[in-house]
Amino acid sequence: MALKLEELWIINKNGLPYLSAKSKDIGEGINPMIFSGFMSAVQNLAEDSIDAIKMRNSKIMIIPVKKPIPFFVIGRSKTKEKDSAIRKQLQKIRDMFLEEFSIIIEKWEGDLTFFTYFKNQLEEQFF
Repeated sequence: MALKLEELWIINKNGLPYLSAKSKDIGEGINPMIFSGFMSAVQNLAEDSIDAIKMRNSKIMIIPVKKPIPFFVIGRSKTKEKDSAIRKQLQKIRDMFLEEFSIIIEKWEGDLTFFTYFKNQLEEQFF
């Protein structure tokens, strides 16, 4: 894929990040715990009506998921990238996450290392 995400977060409705990944080109990136709490609050206040946040040099796209449990797939890319292309990538990531974890995510007990292999898979494919 020609489009490369700069950062990716998959967070639950309460703001806990299941995983975060970033391009090696961007350095430190955004703190995933602070960002996921912020995004969860924004989404809850906006009642899931925000699907993008655009800034000067980058934009954040949000894909909400309602079932089997509510969570968000959020990606950051450069502003020049097409919204439809970003949304398509995030939907693919959502589908991959659901395929891998939909049955067991409801019983997940909070161990973030549980998602490490999936994060590595995403980094290879999308970054």
